[in-house]
Amino acid sequence: PINTVYPAPAWSFAPPTNRQIYNVFRKMKSGKATRPGTFPNDLYKANNTILTPHLAPIYRVTFTQTIYPDDWATNETIIARKPGKSDYRIPGSHRPLVLSHGHARGLNGYVADEVTRNAEILGLIPARQFG
Repeated sequence: PINTVYPAPAWSFAPPTNRQIYNVFRKMKSGKATRPGTFPNDLYKANNTILTPHLAPIYRVTFTQTIYPDDWATNETIIARKPGKSDYRIPGSHRPLVLSHGHARGLNGYVADEVTRNAEILGLIPARQFG
């Protein structure tokens, strides 16, 4: 809207350190699929110490140069039927599977961790907020 007044930023955002990216890779869920043609979570977890020094600078550049690869922003969603459910028209009989780019998961994981951590520390989430 016109003439919108925003409050001052609650915290000063900083690009990720190698340690933060290392922790994001370490916390990735095993066995999760990524978009076809991209690396799965298990590769990042198993090769964390090798990949972090190479990928962390790339992740930092996305913030310092304000570049986010278009390919990283593309997700594929597959609707999968739950076991024992035969009809997609019945509510609750299916679930979405979102496949994202493997490299993007590392960067997005950092941003999610950073926002969550600061929102909790600064009390920006209402006490009754769940999920």
